[in-house]
Amino acid sequence: MLNETKGILCALLFATLAIAGCAKSDTPTPIVELEKKYPELKKKYVYQSLIRLANFKRDPDYENLIKDVRKIILYLPPSEDSTYQITGLPSGLRSDGYEELISVRTAEAQRISLWVKESGKKSHYVALVDSSTDDVILEVDGEIHPEYIQSLVGADQSSLMNLLKGGF
Repeated sequence: MLNETKGILCALLFATLAIAGCAKSDTPTPIVELEKKYPELKKKYVYQSLIRLANFKRDPDYENLIKDVRKIILYLPPSEDSTYQITGLPSGLRSDGYEELISVRTAEAQRISLWVKESGKKSHYVALVDSSTDDVILEVDGEIHPEYIQSLVGADQSSLMNLLKGGF
């Protein structure tokens, strides 16, 4: 009986691992394709505790914006590849079912856009930062609250990007 129970538990564990391994990633197809095209693309994980440090002014709206974000996955440009561009990503995201929520141009001529894909009660967010020096993709693991997006306007954008990139 004990061996039979162990066998059932092992089978359940194996099935759970197999299902988890086959689970579909939320990463948009255009980003997966970009990773294949540029294997030296740097991927960095920024967890909520670090994201909270960017709230220099202790703005409660900023806290509300990120309260349900587990982490942000940063896709940083390859350092030695001058051909790297994210200009094709907006059309790819649109084809993948994403909708552009916000698109702004900063004083430093960066173009920043926020995209969302709704799937039932779950939303998946991607932000694109297209500048003359760096093209950065931010994929949100978790939920942001777009009604508080205005809180980013008051943030020091260069300090925020330095913090996210790891330049303390």
